[in-house]
This record gives sequence, structure tokens and C-alpha cells, in this order.
Amino acid sequence: MPAKPFTFICGADDFLVDRLGKERYAAMASEVEDEFSREILSGFANNVGEVETAINRLRDSVQTISMFGGKRVVWLKDVNFLADTVTGRADSTLKLVDDLKELLGSINPDHTAVLVTAAPIDRRRSFPKWCEKTADFTLVGGSDDGDALVGVILAEAKAIDVSISPDATRLLLAKIGANTRLIVE
Repeated sequence: MPAKPFTFICGADDFLVDRLGKERYAAMASEVEDEFSREILSGFANNVGEVETAINRLRDSVQTISMFGGKRVVWLKDVNFLADTVTGRADSTLKLVDDLKELLGSINPDHTAVLVTAAPIDRRRSFPKWCEKTADFTLVGGSDDGDALVGVILAEAKAIDVSISPDATRLLLAKIGANTRLIVE
């Protein structure tokens, strides 16, 4: 099976998406020795003009050939224009997202590894559905309910080699609410 053209990590919680994105980028960048062949771009956009700028920067970066040969790694992080917002719903943004789809679909993963992290996203739109089929797709947290937060608590507890009972997990969620950053701390 051929390699997927890009990696797409998304979810409702920007903190969790960014954290997984950092891990994935570090793994991808470790395969590239030339530090000039690694690039991180911001996908954060407050309006349609900024969406266009972010996509154009990605296009320029993907089309740039590595100075010393070899593979390049590009991370488009903090993409927020795929959400159900005024900017995300704008017709101009939707056309730009179609351009982004074309750009991402044409990437040769042997020359350029591309990571896109987006939070939040509107899963009803066609772009995330296309990414599920086309990309190395990861949905962080799943739904917005407490099950995702319980998963975060259990993963963090396991990472520091402690156990936590189901009652303690429920109590922790009752005390701190749905604040993922506080859960991780």
C-alpha cells in the first residue's frame, strides 16, 4: 500500500491536538537531519485573507526543494478555519479549502512529509471526510463528552506510572470540569 500523502490530526480540543502534533512532528523531523529542511507554519486565521496567506505559505513551502537534497518536513499547525465559524463558513474560505485539498493530495511523501493539525473542525464538511480517506488521519478525543476526558486522565496517569480509580476519575472531573490543560497538570 502506498504511503499517505500527508498526516492530518484534528479534534475539538486544541491543546490535545497540539500535543499530539508536537509528538508526531518530532518523530517526522527526527528522520530529517538537515534543520533547514524542517518548517513550522501557522494556520491560524481570523479572516479569509489570512486563510489565503496560510495556504499560500504552505504551497510555497511544499514546492521548495531541500537546499541539501533529501526529505523536507512541514507542519501547518493551529488550523482554525475548518471550524463552524464565520470565517470557516465563508464561500471564499470554502474555495480556498478546495485548493488546499488539491495541494495536499498532490504531495509526494517521499520528498516532503506534511503534518496538518486543526482544532476545532466541523466534521460535517467534506474536507475532514476527504482527509479520513486520503491522509494518515487521527481524531483526538473523539466526541466532546466526558469519555474523552476520562481517556486523557487515564493516559496521563499511565504516563507517570500511577493508577486512578473510576470514582477518583469522576471526582476529579467534577472538581475541575472540562479543562484539559488542568487535567494534564
